[in-house]
Amino acid sequence: MPYLVRENLFIGNIGDAAEVLQNGSSDITHILSMLSTASISIFSEWRSGLTIPTKEIKTHYVGASETEDDSASEDESTELSSSAMSPGKVLYSLEYAGKDLKVVRMAVPMRDMESENLLDHLDVCLNFIDESRKKGSVLVHCFAGVSRSATIITAYLMRSEHLSQEGVK
Repeated sequence: MPYLVRENLFIGNIGDAAEVLQNGSSDITHILSMLSTASISIFSEWRSGLTIPTKEIKTHYVGASETEDDSASEDESTELSSSAMSPGKVLYSLEYAGKDLKVVRMAVPMRDMESENLLDHLDVCLNFIDESRKKGSVLVHCFAGVSRSATIITAYLMRSEHLSQEGVK
């Protein structure tokens, strides 16, 4: 069962996300998945036989040119190209997913490893949470629901509630 952090903002694990995607939810309309891959197939790898329908909205690659990703602005492409990530790597994918394709899912490929640079993905994640909360409710999840998702939600709360690092304990 996902945990309500703030109005229209939930945190959970892969099981919580799978439940929403399989059965739908009256509460959750958007999902931010922070898993090792952006592919929906990670759910069937996690639980054999689990199939979740999807319809791609877009995939954004780091350093994408205007011809590769029409939605990227020049500023965004320049900024992303100068990051430490390798060009051609998926920054995120957006898709309609789950029962009746009613959930908007943003998948951000990020392994649960100290060497991962969460800052490369931070702005896009926080913006997705902001927009999702305006349109409905968002579940932020990683595999166990305690590291990547908690870090993203902490950063979101720090930004949206103007909290300093010293104020968070």
